[in-house]
Amino acid sequence: MNKINYLRIFLLPFSFVYFLAIKIKEFAYHSNFIKRILGLNIYYSRIPVICIGNIRVGGTGKSQIVLELAKKLLEKGNRIAILSRGYRRKSKGFFEVVSFDTEKNGDEPVLLKKNLPNAKVFVSEDRAMALQKIDENGNFDFILLDDGLQNLSFHKDMKIVLIDKNFYSKNLIERFLLPAGNLREPKKKIFDYDFVIYNKKFEEQGIANQLAQNFLLSEYRFEYFEDFEGNVLQSDDLNLKKFGAFCGIAQPESFKKLFEKLQISPLFLKIFPDHHRYGVQDFEILIKFVEKFGCNHLVTTEKDFVRLTNFINEFKRAGVFLYYAKITARIFDEENLIQKILCLKKE
Repeated sequence: MNKINYLRIFLLPFSFVYFLAIKIKEFAYHSNFIKRILGLNIYYSRIPVICIGNIRVGGTGKSQIVLELAKKLLEKGNRIAILSRGYRRKSKGFFEVVSFDTEKNGDEPVLLKKNLPNAKVFVSEDRAMALQKIDENGNFDFILLDDGLQNLSFHKDMKIVLIDKNFYSKNLIERFLLPAGNLREPKKKIFDYDFVIYNKKFEEQGIANQLAQNFLLSEYRFEYFEDFEGNVLQSDDLNLKKFGAFCGIAQPESFKKLFEKLQISPLFLKIFPDHHRYGVQDFEILIKFVEKFGCNHLVTTEKDFVRLTNFINEFKRAGVFLYYAKITARIFDEENLIQKILCLKKE
């Protein structure tokens, strides 16, 4: 057993405390008497709120699913607002995302705005307050909420939980609640949500048996590689070049799986922490890798790519071509889910 698992065992009592805190919070929000005493309020938006989240810490692909659902709803003529916390942004408060500044907005909101110019994207650490402001100032058919399933301060008209293969981890310790394990709430909680989406990403197989009638399957699809100027490379074109790769996402294994699926191999794969904020030192590290392996093409994820716009000129001066892998999500039986969402629309 490695040191991390020993530490997890030490934290098990705190997971029990976390479990008690969850139950106390749920009881408080479901008791009118306690809500009055503590001044707790549940905000009910006049615009249907569709919440997409997970119960396990780590990347399950929420951004790609939010993108896909927003795209399909926009195609059907709906007005869409997307609300995100804007994780690791330097700013505070509620505002609309109108630029691609990841330090101000966070990388996920920028990624959403970049791909959905016809949707309004907002950020706020206070979800209930933000929903109220969107209600007051916006004219939308739906609000898509990126994460927030465990937030009880507002009503959700539809709750969608994402899981992936890590949900079925064979590591017993990982199955516990935080901080010892990786779960935000007990596993059986998924049966309380309206839809469960198993995102198999680039894995060849999903799971053998669906969990319930509301179970859906999704997968990732590779589209192309694109650079800062919009130049596109297909996988066969990239395979003719010497290239390296890097990423700073929660599950870099899915990025590795992409190259396996495309049957191409980077000369190196440098892993940075999730939501890593790239600085000059990181750029210099990448250039050293490029020089060491004798390549002048780099490939990363789209989420990492939007965090590197400040280094466009530096990459050009170094003679390095930086591309991101354009990935989209496909939801099986998606039309059924879209129709269920459309039924929530208020005239």
